[in-house]
Amino acid sequence: MLTTIFEIRKKIIEAYGKYEYVIVPAFKFALSFLLLLTINKHIGFASGLTNKLLCVIIALVCTLVPMNFIAAIMVLIITVHLYTLSLETMIVGAVIFLLMFLLYFRFSPKDTVMLLLLPLAFVGHLEYAVPVVAGLLFTPGSAVGIGFGVVVIKYLEYVEQNKAVLTNSEIGPATVDNFRNIVDALLANRAMWIMAGAFAVAVVVVFFIRRLETAHSWTIAIILGTIAELFVLLFGDMQYDTNIDLKKVFISVFLSLIVEFLVEFFCFMVDYTRIENVQFEDDDYYYYVKAVPKVTVSDSLRVVKTISTSESSKDIASQP
Repeated sequence: MLTTIFEIRKKIIEAYGKYEYVIVPAFKFALSFLLLLTINKHIGFASGLTNKLLCVIIALVCTLVPMNFIAAIMVLIITVHLYTLSLETMIVGAVIFLLMFLLYFRFSPKDTVMLLLLPLAFVGHLEYAVPVVAGLLFTPGSAVGIGFGVVVIKYLEYVEQNKAVLTNSEIGPATVDNFRNIVDALLANRAMWIMAGAFAVAVVVVFFIRRLETAHSWTIAIILGTIAELFVLLFGDMQYDTNIDLKKVFISVFLSLIVEFLVEFFCFMVDYTRIENVQFEDDDYYYYVKAVPKVTVSDSLRVVKTISTSESSKDIASQP
């Protein structure tokens, strides 16, 4: 049974390597299209951008550009929606996006895919998987992008819930009041800051634990990273009474663990029963190396012998 599972894993990885030129653009299209649908569903204030055909065209364009450009396109679309609602919501959103890009591209410009997956993860109740997977596959700098991702998502949730109050009006005292209310609400959203902190802590914890030279470091990192997330969330809830829905949290954590172990299965599968300690030297150094072999599975060899019925009949007929 286990051998069969490893054979399936090997075939999936080989298929990805063989058809990467098709899979990557298809993934970009699906990711971009789903993001556009999600944006339009929650903050689709600019009716001209909510057309399904336009979403398909934009998603097709996104297949031709790097992930960083896809993120920039999504930011531009969100900004247009916010401007359609009101000037003050657009200004606050633009400041958040500017800070995000300045810090994000400074610390971790190569893991944009995690930033783009975060909104969809929230929709699918898999948000707790994103920081753990980022810690497994990327660097501690991912904490910056994911933390800002949480801030953006919670800000857009606030805009959606208060759109009646934030509707565009003439520039004047009401605009200043709206701007002040938005900033105050954002800064006072303790649940948002606690979640952003929990995700950032999880990224750092997972990254440093999975780099340890201990056996099953990735598995330990997944478990401890998840515990770190829960600890920060629960501690913050007890300290600031953020009214976290614990049932929803534990369901999301359980679903996220499935995703995290699937990532480990495909990205880091080694055989700890065959660890070797290797020693060698050159002119300047002695080297002591611990070698942990990857799990490999040979293709099953099946020899099928075809027996011709007609030839067998002739052989029998020729016998005396």
